[in-house]
Amino acid sequence: MKLVSLNVAVFEKNNPQLSGFFLKNKFDFVCLQEVTKRVDNEVSEDYLSKNPIDDSTKELKYSFFGPLWIKKGFSMKNFHGKEKFEFSYGGNIEFGNYVKSKYKIYKGQNIFVQNHFTYVTDWSYWPEEDHRAVQVVDILISANKKLRLLNYHGIWTQHKQGNDLAYKACKKIEKLALEVDYPSIICGDFNLFPETPSIKLFDENFINLPNKYNIMTTRPPTNELHGKERNVVDYIFISKGVKVNSFEVLDSDVSDHLPLLLDFDLV
Repeated sequence: MKLVSLNVAVFEKNNPQLSGFFLKNKFDFVCLQEVTKRVDNEVSEDYLSKNPIDDSTKELKYSFFGPLWIKKGFSMKNFHGKEKFEFSYGGNIEFGNYVKSKYKIYKGQNIFVQNHFTYVTDWSYWPEEDHRAVQVVDILISANKKLRLLNYHGIWTQHKQGNDLAYKACKKIEKLALEVDYPSIICGDFNLFPETPSIKLFDENFINLPNKYNIMTTRPPTNELHGKERNVVDYIFISKGVKVNSFEVLDSDVSDHLPLLLDFDLV
């Protein structure tokens, strides 16, 4: 079975690239972050990613979208390499995480690790106050095999070092992954570098695949942190019962993050 994890980039006009990527590559599971849906008619189609994703992954019959917030734009100082970052969608969008599966999703939860689903009109409090959830998706692979997927877009900190809130969120995600007696896969853009305590806490019960496979970056050369020795913020963690056939970070221009591809079996 093949799983891909990807932050699809909420600030880019990359729907043609997304469609091409999913039409060219066939997966059994997709775990996506920064997916957008229309709220207002005025929103440009260029910034609505859910429909192009659905149109190019029609073979994945089961899906679960977990919203985080509704917003019309974004304003922040010293963000994405710019002294003042301003962005508008032309109208309100719904923003969240998205899981699609070839196999039946029999339970899906959108569990907030900070705050709750919010209509955001003022960004002056951000990032001190964020709105983040983990998708917990239980999937029936066969009559006697189940899988839990946890799809997460992490609390943002400028230098990717995390904070107490990020650590508590990761502890909660770990607990949710371990509460079932079948295998779990945790994935997503954690907004955290590998050496942070928040990421290291997974080492006791999970295998960190970017670490095991010596991945040096999960961001393309255009990323403002590309000059760092190791620019890894996207992860796949696997529990016992998941057998890795292969793992790689794909060289792709589909987004401002690189896709993580896991080929695996359940044992």
